[in-house]
Amino acid sequence: MFYIKEFFSQFWKSLDFFSISKHLLFLLGKLFVTIFFLFLIKTIATKLIDSYFLGNRAKRLRFENQARNKTLCRLFNNVVQYIYYFMLAYSVLSIVGIPVGTLIAGAGVASLAIGLGAKDLVADIVNGFFILLEHQFDVGDHVVINDYSGQIYSIGLRTTVIRDYDGVHHFIPNGEIGQMSNKSRESVRIEIDLLIYPDQNIDILEEVLKKVYQQNAEIDEEVVRQADFLGVFKDLHGRLIYKVRIWARSADDTLSVKGRYYKLFVNAMSQAEIVMPMSDRERITIISEKR
Repeated sequence: MFYIKEFFSQFWKSLDFFSISKHLLFLLGKLFVTIFFLFLIKTIATKLIDSYFLGNRAKRLRFENQARNKTLCRLFNNVVQYIYYFMLAYSVLSIVGIPVGTLIAGAGVASLAIGLGAKDLVADIVNGFFILLEHQFDVGDHVVINDYSGQIYSIGLRTTVIRDYDGVHHFIPNGEIGQMSNKSRESVRIEIDLLIYPDQNIDILEEVLKKVYQQNAEIDEEVVRQADFLGVFKDLHGRLIYKVRIWARSADDTLSVKGRYYKLFVNAMSQAEIVMPMSDRERITIISEKR
């Protein structure tokens, strides 16, 4: 017991606390400066990327498609994030004194096993690059991927995030993306069916519908192309309908466009004293009275 006590006493006296404190302060200062500058560089790079793709400057150097700008902006920010974390880990280990080069060289034995385990990661990254190069979809597009339907929230090197119409985010590895349907590439078809009576004057009805459409479509940014006034058809219940086909700018505008123009058509028909059947019972009653 005496020897142990003597050993610790000699060891304690041999410690140079001034040199140790000086070395620790120097090490902490070096770590702080390194982390600060790396974070500063990352912040500046992120700001430059956001300003380039989403700002008002240098418009001629960016894509006209805003969705494409958002896609590339998030992708480059993702790359900057990965580089930042790699440089941060490498710098901290080097400052602490851990031989990073030796660790990398020593990892050669386990590299084969790691490579086999990371094959899915490589597939995700490769497929992600092909998605971007082939311009399969952009941020904001409405798509169906692996039975998930929704809007593209973000595209990364490894995963693509879809936000469905319930607000749920689905993270899909890029390597698992097989068949994909993009609903935002072209204009979206909207069909409006208006119930009519058999004795309705179709020429008058068409004139009313075309007039109200022209008055509103000229200033409506959510509508593209000329509407198709297709004529009279029968629905699944055997009722007579007049079908109008409108083309919306994208799938995101479908509900708003359909609701707005259905309301405009119904109001215009009402003002023109064109009566619309509201139910089968009412139609049968009116036809019976006419007989």
